[in-house]
Amino acid sequence: MARTVREAWKACGGAELNTREKGAFDLVTDVDLAMENFIDAAIKENFPSDIVVGEELAPLREMPRGRAWTVDPVDGTVNMAHGLPLFGVQCSFAVDGLPRAAVIYLPRYEEMYAAVKGSGAMLNGVPIRVSGRSAEDAVISVGDYSHKTEAHAKGQIARVGYLYDRVSKLRHFGAASVDFAWFASGRTDAFMMYTRNLWDILPGWLIAEEAGGIALSVNGGPYRSGEDGIVVCASSSVAELFREVAEAAKGE
Repeated sequence: MARTVREAWKACGGAELNTREKGAFDLVTDVDLAMENFIDAAIKENFPSDIVVGEELAPLREMPRGRAWTVDPVDGTVNMAHGLPLFGVQCSFAVDGLPRAAVIYLPRYEEMYAAVKGSGAMLNGVPIRVSGRSAEDAVISVGDYSHKTEAHAKGQIARVGYLYDRVSKLRHFGAASVDFAWFASGRTDAFMMYTRNLWDILPGWLIAEEAGGIALSVNGGPYRSGEDGIVVCASSSVAELFREVAEAAKGE
């Protein structure tokens, strides 16, 4: 998987962007489409019976039973289109909807994050772990506010309002691939994202947990695929804070 992702970026990443609107506040480029076609073709050549769930070509809302893959060819397209280095490529392999292997590649940093269920997480072949820092010292990244789901935007805004003076710093990177990767390598201490997009969540969910992170639903319980969003936490202290925040937000 990691080799295919690198090859895809080498073959497609230098192409003209030819940016255009995919929807309100959303972009797609020729690089997105070329990358997904490249990775999709490689998977189907090697595993012809597997299903591929891709952001651009096959954006299913639920993972199928059996063997399936998720492909996010460029996560953070708006960042890439504006010349910002905060974007990545992320893929996962799942069985019955649960991720079993995953990679996140940040091409501008030459960082390849990878995990296999039960085998830990790696950055460029070196094992990584979450920071373990407590809530009061935590740097927490929060994903983009949803333009598609008003309830998601309101939920995130409410939680940020409770969090901002209870942690060290809040950050917006604008790409789940960067958020998950930098959390797993201990650079940040939590990440909260409101989305049900499978290609956004499955790779980082596995890598975060294999690096020692605690995965919660944005509503406070354990994360389950298909929930409104995910929070990954570097310590029990941070996890408890997010449970308190979720409980407080219920009254909003």
